[in-house]
Amino acid sequence: MNSDLGSCLRLARGLLRLYSLAFASEHRGVADHLLCALEQLAKSEPAVEHLLDQAYLRGFGHHDPADPHTPRAEPQ
Repeated sequence: MNSDLGSCLRLARGLLRLYSLAFASEHRGVADHLLCALEQLAKSEPAVEHLLDQAYLRGFGHHDPADPHTPRAEPQ
């Protein structure tokens, strides 16, 4: 399917907006699916990669507290 760049950009912006909302609302499973959709869109339309980068940056540094890779604060 051949789509135009404008519609891909609108779709990518919508996915990014929804990803941000889901992430902020702590619906991590939903956020993960939206991020995957944005990744797939960026594969087919490289012009939206900058929006994917924004999504990665919004999620960067925010780990699930149960994540074993998250450094724990030392007791004082």
